[in-house]
Amino acid sequence: MDLRRASITADILNVLTDGKIHKMREIAEIVEVSETTVRNHIRSLSYRYPIETFRGGEKKGGVYLEKDYIISGHIFTKAELQFGAKVFASLSRAELDEDEQKVLDTFIRIFAAHTEKEIL
Repeated sequence: MDLRRASITADILNVLTDGKIHKMREIAEIVEVSETTVRNHIRSLSYRYPIETFRGGEKKGGVYLEKDYIISGHIFTKAELQFGAKVFASLSRAELDEDEQKVLDTFIRIFAAHTEKEIL
C-alpha cells in the first residue's frame, strides 16, 4: 500500500471513529477525495473492520463503524479482541466484588461479541 493510499485509509477511519453515521459525500469532503475513492476504501476496510453501510436515499443512507468496536479512539484488531476476551475470561471471579464482576461481565460481552465475528 502506498503512502497516499494509507493516508486516505487512516483519514477515513479517523472520521468513522466518532461513532456517528456519515454520508459518503461528507467523508469525501473531509478527506478531500472523490466519493468513488471513499467507496473503494470503505469496501476494502469493511473486510477488516465492522463497518456498516446502508442505502436509503439522500437523507437516510450512510456509513458507520460499530460503536462497541471503538474504545477510547483505538480500533482493535481481531487478534487484540481475541486476546482481550481470553484475558478477561481467565480472571478469577472469586477475587472480585459484585460490582467488579458486573464490569468484568460487560468487558467479556463486548470483546466476545466481536471475536465471534470474522473481522479480518
